[in-house]
Amino acid sequence: MTHGGDIYTASEITGKSLYHIIDMSSSVNPIPLPNKIKRKVIEKFPFIHKYPDTEARQFKKIISEFYNIPFENIICGNGSTELIYLTVKTLKPASVLILEPTFTEYERACKVNGIEKIEKIFTLNREEIFERIKEKMQKRKYEIVFICNPNNPTGCLINKKEILRLASFYENTVFVVDEAFIDFVPDESLIKNAISKNIIVLRSLTKFYGLAGLRFGYAVTSSEIIEKMKIYRQPWSINSLAQWIAEEIIKDEEFKRQSYAFFMKEKEFFECTLNELKVKYFPSVANFYLIEIPKKGIFKYMLERGILIRDCSDFYGLNENFIRVSVKTRDENEKFFKELREFLRI
Repeated sequence: MTHGGDIYTASEITGKSLYHIIDMSSSVNPIPLPNKIKRKVIEKFPFIHKYPDTEARQFKKIISEFYNIPFENIICGNGSTELIYLTVKTLKPASVLILEPTFTEYERACKVNGIEKIEKIFTLNREEIFERIKEKMQKRKYEIVFICNPNNPTGCLINKKEILRLASFYENTVFVVDEAFIDFVPDESLIKNAISKNIIVLRSLTKFYGLAGLRFGYAVTSSEIIEKMKIYRQPWSINSLAQWIAEEIIKDEEFKRQSYAFFMKEKEFFECTLNELKVKYFPSVANFYLIEIPKKGIFKYMLERGILIRDCSDFYGLNENFIRVSVKTRDENEKFFKELREFLRI
């Protein structure tokens, strides 16, 4: 399974119903959407026979006012993954630097667009990340640097001031900062700095807002880059339903408050249990943990018991002993740890 969240393949393999798969592989907020979202969809449903707004104007207006950034510096897409591919296609970089291990679609987007010069930095030590980037960039020039912040799958965060220092020093390099998980640490977002000519911030409503099935994301950067991106963007890539729900949930402060309280409590439970089991994990600011298991076979073991976790062996530099597990409801978390205890005893 290339990515987390593939409950459909898991269902086929196990013979279990989709509703009986505990999906801890996708780092998506498990808190149900508020009822007012359903009411919004019902209210807007008569417009379903109309084409969607290609510009997603209403959503962009909300983001523009909330962050106090110009309307023309925002572009929306069918999830932030579409915008990753669109960025590479638009900028056509001759050379790219990727911080590993990280989201595999950065490399794939480069390869499908014919980018041959792809270099990588691998480290699991959060303390050395910034220095490693500086060392690499002092030796050669890169036209794009991909930074996932907070990083998937490690959950580590690079301080935004450090990224801004890099961007100011290397003005001819575009820093693509994927903030898919930044809503868990919103003060570290670079979104207000992204109107500069060499920073592109990608945002997603999949993770914190739990809209994985709708696909909605947006990017903030200079208006010049935005206009170039529009040339390559597919028309009507964001459906009306996704836009209506995105417009409503992004404004819901109560949903945000409940989510922060929920994750604070469940992350504490998660870390306490991992410490109790003496299992190595990497501190995370997001809603998931990269865990190193001392024996092989955990993915298959968990799947047979109806629990889907993320096998991290396809991440650069990692092997099948590494798994990524997302924080879910207390009941689901307890079921995972019950099976983990059994697996470690065998």
